[in-house]
Amino acid sequence: MTVPDINNASDIGNYHFQPGDMVEAYWNIQVDDDYISINKYMIGIHNSDAGAQKRKAVQQAAAKLNHRIDQKAFTRASMGKVTPGDCQHILTMAVRSGLVRPGDLQAWADQCLGVDCTGFVVAYYNEIGRINVDKYSGGASCPFLVGRAVKNKAPGLESALIWEQDQVRVGDMMVWMNSRMVETRAPGHIALISYVDVAPDTLFIAESSGASDGSGHYGPKHNRKSWEGVKSSGGAKYIQIDKTGKVLIVRPPAWFG
Repeated sequence: MTVPDINNASDIGNYHFQPGDMVEAYWNIQVDDDYISINKYMIGIHNSDAGAQKRKAVQQAAAKLNHRIDQKAFTRASMGKVTPGDCQHILTMAVRSGLVRPGDLQAWADQCLGVDCTGFVVAYYNEIGRINVDKYSGGASCPFLVGRAVKNKAPGLESALIWEQDQVRVGDMMVWMNSRMVETRAPGHIALISYVDVAPDTLFIAESSGASDGSGHYGPKHNRKSWEGVKSSGGAKYIQIDKTGKVLIVRPPAWFG
């Protein structure tokens, strides 16, 4: 059974804020007395679509009223890299500017705010002090995150790549890559291990993806994957999940840099 290492203060299993809590944070953005859910998977740069125009209008209106604007939050919003804090700031400005009524805020968020898979992962590691989201406002790719984990692995850890299911820990990365650092799907994808030892041969994850969870969430969500063992092909190793998925499980470093 995998349990938090009580002798290791950097073991994410010891943290109060877990990967599953990040999903809940995106689903419960508080703006005054209302709670707004971020339900959109948004990948790529969005500077000219309808959502971008509405975000720009909020910025301009809020600036005219001398509200403090967090420009980095709006920049991340144009790239699908928003944190829950960014979302709260932007939604608050939407109301304070007078452009969006509280009753229309969820619909506005559904059109204007979303986060992709790496944005979600970076937001979580930023929250627990392992990466600086302001340094990577434009995003951090899956190969970059894995490369930093391998380079900055914890002393005493043989490898940042985890191959035994009973060694998987909460907060580890599930990345659609193989041991040759080649992505196994396009576009690439990354998620976070959120629970272990809940069900046999099952890994529970927190992620942001474009698939619906059946409850209206097309961005941040909870999910599960079946562990089907270590496989190899063409000299590259990977862990097979859900019959066709090929992933690595990667232990994050104490600091990505």
